[in-house]
Amino acid sequence: MTDLDHYDIKILHELQRDGSLSAEGLAARVGLSKTPCWRRVLRLRKTGVITQTVALIDGAAVGIETTVFVHVKVEKHDSELFRAIDRALRDLPEVMEAYLMMGDADYVLRVEVPNVAAFERFMTDKLHRIKGIKETKSSPALRRVKYTTQLPLATPVRPRKSPVRTRWTAPN
Repeated sequence: MTDLDHYDIKILHELQRDGSLSAEGLAARVGLSKTPCWRRVLRLRKTGVITQTVALIDGAAVGIETTVFVHVKVEKHDSELFRAIDRALRDLPEVMEAYLMMGDADYVLRVEVPNVAAFERFMTDKLHRIKGIKETKSSPALRRVKYTTQLPLATPVRPRKSPVRTRWTAPN
């Protein structure tokens, strides 16, 4: 874990809200001048805290209107099989998120497709062809209640400024 101070957290909060902020705009929002603020952004990228900057697209605006959560069980618990399934899932553009799980399902997937017919094609033509998948259970979402890409970052307590030092002068 990377040590983050008050300004780093403020920068991350602002960039999670709007990754297209200019250096000047970001600096103004976090209370730093442009150059120190930008140096911090570069450090956050270099250390892997910021992994990428993307545009979030409204799925309905581009015809992707169906979200389905798929619970997947595999034939056997074998590390080589899990690696092969991991690779196969990463190659499916419809799979937005995939998690290896503990519990009833071995994987949980979030799948985004245009409609139910497209989901059926995805299941029969792609997912069920992955070697080692034994069973799937699908739960189509009726509507999205909450969606965010913003991590709930804890804001560290702002360090107190050191007391003002006065110059001591000897009495006359």
